Amino acid sequence: MSSNFTIKRKCVHCKKTFDAKTTVTRYCGKLCNKRHNAAKQRNDKLEAEKQRRPIILSPQVIQNIQGVEYLNTQKVALLLGVSRNLIYHLINTGKLNAYNLSIRKTIVLKKDIDLLFQTRQLLVMPNSKLPKTTDCYNMGELHAKFGMSESAIYTLIKRYDIAKFHIGRFTYVSKKSIHPFLLNQN
Repeated sequence: MSSNFTIKRKCVHCKKTFDAKTTVTRYCGKLCNKRHNAAKQRNDKLEAEKQRRPIILSPQVIQNIQGVEYLNTQKVALLLGVSRNLIYHLINTGKLNAYNLSIRKTIVLKKDIDLLFQTRQLLVMPNSKLPKTTDCYNMGELHAKFGMSESAIYTLIKRYDIAKFHIGRFTYVSKKSIHPFLLNQN
């Protein structure tokens, strides 16, 4: 339905006055409409980013969290200062124990959070005490010589707490330390 009248309007984007042919027109043209929508989307993204920034907990909230024996995943994430996705990743990989009370309710005991940080320390050997690479196997050599998969080799190293070290992109294990365990596997 067309009309023969025009209304003086102010463009929402450029703030110029224009003659509108309908009562709902907000922009002076398609270009202003396009630019306003792009600016609005950009501002929405910036606001969403501000919402995702870490939340600084007040001492009262920390006391409330510390006074409870168990926490849900959101409170665990706040306590550790990480995202909920990381908490779920730790739960799914078995690094953090959690209990499902229902489909939507997962809780974590405080003692399990403490156990998360009591993991084995990394063995760091100074460069001067590293064995020569000729006295060591890298993972590819172990795979080729003994026919074991890399995951089986890493499991063996982890199970028997065998020292390993990295040079560049290669991981090395001393021949002397791994031979007794490899002979038992075959």
